[in-house]
Amino acid sequence: MSIPKHERAPSRLDAQHMARKISMEITTELARTFGYSKAKFEKHIETMTKYLPPGPDREQAAAQIREQEQGFNLWLIEQERRRMHDLSREIPLHLRAANSIWPSCQMELDARRLELDKAVAACWKLQDELQYVAETIPADFNKYTGIVLEIDKLVAYIKNLRKSDAKRFKAAAQAAASPKQ
Repeated sequence: MSIPKHERAPSRLDAQHMARKISMEITTELARTFGYSKAKFEKHIETMTKYLPPGPDREQAAAQIREQEQGFNLWLIEQERRRMHDLSREIPLHLRAANSIWPSCQMELDARRLELDKAVAACWKLQDELQYVAETIPADFNKYTGIVLEIDKLVAYIKNLRKSDAKRFKAAAQAAASPKQ
């Protein structure tokens, strides 16, 4: 009898698959320029110029603000594209490195744990970058919510891997230490 999928414990590769999925989602958002919203940008311009009386002065001020901020937004998006792409690719690479180490001694367990810790750190850095971009450029904040929740779930998976490693290694250490009869 098989166990229904929703009742199964996550496998060791679920974290790897989820990390790859998040990386692909980030890449898709990068291609879409972070959900940059022209409507939000124009609303921001309108808010900044509403104190001016309607007329040519208001339009000139709006054009000047539009030109300055548009250039800054495009520059920032390009910088964040590189940063986020690197971080989103680091996560599955660290998980792959950790999965390539099957600990048989404490030193190998430490090396595996370090790679898992680096994957968690990359997850948190990626969340911080998403938060920064969502607050800095006129973008749809809701586009990031789903990715941030998936990253939280991935961090939980990675922490579960660390716990299972600690249990497994503890049992292996006890088996190796027990005298053979």
